[in-house]
Amino acid sequence: MELAFQIAKCVAWAPGVETEQEWCLWQAEKHNFSSDISLPALKAVPPMQRRRLSPFAKVSLHCALEASDHRQGDLPCVFSSRHGDLNRTTKLIENVAAKEDLSPTQFGLSVHNAVSGLYSIYTKNNAPISAIASGKTSFMAGLVDSVVKLHVNQLDHILYVYTDLSVPDCYSGYLDTNESVGIGLLIKATAFQDEGFKLSSATTNHAVLTEIQSLDFLNFYYGDAISWNTAVNKQTWTLTKS
Repeated sequence: MELAFQIAKCVAWAPGVETEQEWCLWQAEKHNFSSDISLPALKAVPPMQRRRLSPFAKVSLHCALEASDHRQGDLPCVFSSRHGDLNRTTKLIENVAAKEDLSPTQFGLSVHNAVSGLYSIYTKNNAPISAIASGKTSFMAGLVDSVVKLHVNQLDHILYVYTDLSVPDCYSGYLDTNESVGIGLLIKATAFQDEGFKLSSATTNHAVLTEIQSLDFLNFYYGDAISWNTAVNKQTWTLTKS
């Protein structure tokens, strides 16, 4: 089975790589990530609310707001992350270890669906929104969920947002890679099977998991290759473009 769709808008963020031109240069290995994180300005969010946002929330909302554009009020959404707002969560764990009181606000903003809730509040979006975590395969799991929802629910558009930031130092030794990236995709239904993208899968015992699915996807999206393979559990997923 193949599921066809279009990407009406792609917004990607990484330290030092934000514009489409910069991502194309990155894909051509002519531009590198910065060692310093310069967070999105988020001018659309009121200053009082913006000050409460963590770096993770700022990147996520930047990608969501820029990709959703004028469709924000009634747009079904899928948010995905491997680690979620782990920097905020780590501080809460440290407070517990030090037997200090926990902030209810900080706890409420640390849960995995907190940013999707903030997005729905800021945009007054009453459409269905879900939050996904699937370990190393979180990016692809969220993309598959978005495309399937697009078809099963016969939607015109759906917003997919993926975000992960570098984990705190206490966790870095457990990871082979530790990059910061945010992606917002406005996914659109297509009436023609031969335009846009196609998503298909095959069951195998030898599915190959790429190092960072989100960055591999961006390398494919901005590059000239017509297909990209990656894994979710024992399934190999293939994304092709016309």
